[in-house]
Order: sequence, then structure tokens, then C-alpha cells
Amino acid sequence: MLRIILIGATGAMGKTLAGLVKEDESYKIVAGVAEKAENCCGFPIYDKIGDIKEEGDVIIDFSSRKLLDDIIGFAKEKSYPLVFATTGYTDEDLAKINGLCENIAYIQEGNYSLGINVMVDLAETLARALKDFDIEIIESHHNKKKDNPSGTANMIFDSVNKGRDGKLFKKMRNFSHDDSRDGNEVGISSVRAGTIVGEHRLILAGLDETIEIKHQAASKKIFANGALKAASFLIGKKPGRYAFSEVIRGEND
Repeated sequence: MLRIILIGATGAMGKTLAGLVKEDESYKIVAGVAEKAENCCGFPIYDKIGDIKEEGDVIIDFSSRKLLDDIIGFAKEKSYPLVFATTGYTDEDLAKINGLCENIAYIQEGNYSLGINVMVDLAETLARALKDFDIEIIESHHNKKKDNPSGTANMIFDSVNKGRDGKLFKKMRNFSHDDSRDGNEVGISSVRAGTIVGEHRLILAGLDETIEIKHQAASKKIFANGALKAASFLIGKKPGRYAFSEVIRGEND
């Protein structure tokens, strides 16, 4: 049984993951962390990660970037592998995460959906093959999401940029946009409305033809399920950064 310490336990994603764990005997949440400690989830919840008394096997973080330093310190102290499932990190935050390579095994992705990660791989291939096509990314989420653009939109951009040898740059779209288009720009449009779980569209438009890939999340369970698979994958791994694509390949081997 994999013992999980869940950061962000009372948030929407934390509750979703806890619900999946209740249905799967191969996992157990031994402790959680939340801004306001509650006794509502069937496991102890602390308001400070350093107060956790229970022993675990892995940390899954679905909280916010402001807890990053505490999470890193705790993971290094305990030598726990770590699944970063939070978005909105700054470049400075990412540098701190990358500094863990010599200490613990970890995965940090903007999205733990199996389908999205396959879409990201395809994005690089298409951008490389269709070098004269304009590229647009459109992402839609619920009205409570704070970061903009989404971590997944950034993943898609990084992939198409890799396919174009790093020559592309982001340009956030708005309804008053009327500038002439640069051949290396990638427009990113963000929608925040209602309870949209997550939708991402990649559009490549050339002369008289258009290719579009779309991924739509029907529930938050797909992200929680991916995080659980990532946590299982990390057990027994040597310190270093691992990619979620490695988890997917392992599932298919």
C-alpha cells in the first residue's frame, strides 16, 4: 500500500484525489496539509507541513506556490519522492524545484492528464512538420482559476517551440488585438468562465488548410488519477527529475 502525504488536502483537487484513494486499496492518505486544518477527510490534516507526525512514502502537492519552500524542505528532510501538481510557478520557483535533482526523485508537470501529455507530444511533431503554419493556443477554465495562461497552455507552447527550434514567442490575445502577425508568434487566448474543468485547443493554420487538436476534461478525476500514477512510478527511483511521459510509457509497456 502506497502511503501518501497530500498537500492541499481540502482543495478541489485534494478532495478529488482523496475520493479516488477511498476506492483503491493500493493507496492510503496518511496525512494532509491545508490552510485551515479540518477533521473531515478520514485522515489527520495539519495547517503546517512541519507538524506532520505520520510516516509516508510519497508527497503529492495540489496546493499553491506559496507553500513551495516548506514542501521542498520537508521532502528533502524525509527523502520523500514528490509529485508537484500545482501550477502558476514563477521562473524562480522552477529553479528551486530543479535544484532537487540531487536530493529526491520528483515529477513536475503542468498537467497530469494522459490525453494532454500525448497531445503535447503531437504538438511538437506538427509544429516541426508544418513550419509555415501559424499557431494559436486557446485554453478555457473555471472562473476561480488564478494563473493565466494555464500551466497546460505553457506546456503546449514549449512543445511547439521545441518543434520550431526555439524561435517562437508567446503573445497573449485580447479582443482589441489588431496588430500585424509576426511569423514566430504563438497567440494564447485564455477563457475563465463558469465551472469549465479544462479545455485546450491547438490550432495550426496554413494556406487553405487548418489542423486542430482539442482536449476536453470532463472531470478533475483525470488529473488526480494521473498524479497517483506518477506517485507510484517514483517509488524506488534514484534522485532526479522524471517526466510524466515516462509514466505513460511505463503504463503501456
